[in-house]
Amino acid sequence: PAMRDPRPRPSAGPRRAPTTGERLLGFLRRRLHGFVLELLFAISSTTDPAWRRRLQGTWRVAVGEASMLPALRPGDWLLIDPTTRRWPRRGTIVLVEEPLTGTLAVKRVAGRPGDRVPFAGGHLLLGPDQAWLLSDADAAATAAAGYGPPIDSRRYGPVALDHLVGRVWFRYGPPGRIGRLGRRPSGTPPARVD
Repeated sequence: PAMRDPRPRPSAGPRRAPTTGERLLGFLRRRLHGFVLELLFAISSTTDPAWRRRLQGTWRVAVGEASMLPALRPGDWLLIDPTTRRWPRRGTIVLVEEPLTGTLAVKRVAGRPGDRVPFAGGHLLLGPDQAWLLSDADAAATAAAGYGPPIDSRRYGPVALDHLVGRVWFRYGPPGRIGRLGRRPSGTPPARVD
């Protein structure tokens, strides 16, 4: 014959009602599960290989030049959100393909679609999918760091949305500089335009 467990069994007794927090947590879990399933279906059914590549997750980039001093230094390691589908707000740091060369560059959004920006002694009205991107450093700062003058929208003009790779959201190295990136470095004027 089988032996019985001598330990007392917990009584089934009346169940307590879940708290509001527990109900909310259960609701959020169910919603998140549904969202993840929809996202996985969207990834598997998309026919655009560039968009499918973007949905594979966060990108890692190392800064290789000094145009974003003092916010970013050469050697900083950044995490990029490649799912950004429109220009983020002014002051946000983004990774773009430069229009003239296709080289990856980190710049700050200074103007969004529909903004008027100073250009060539006048003003330029940005189109519905264009942004004005600027470097934080000036020519003197990049020269002091051993680099040439910064290249940004003042040289190549407005940047189309097709060139946006993603939004920079976190610096994960080197160890003394780990942390979220602010909208702009302290002590510098805001990246606003007319």
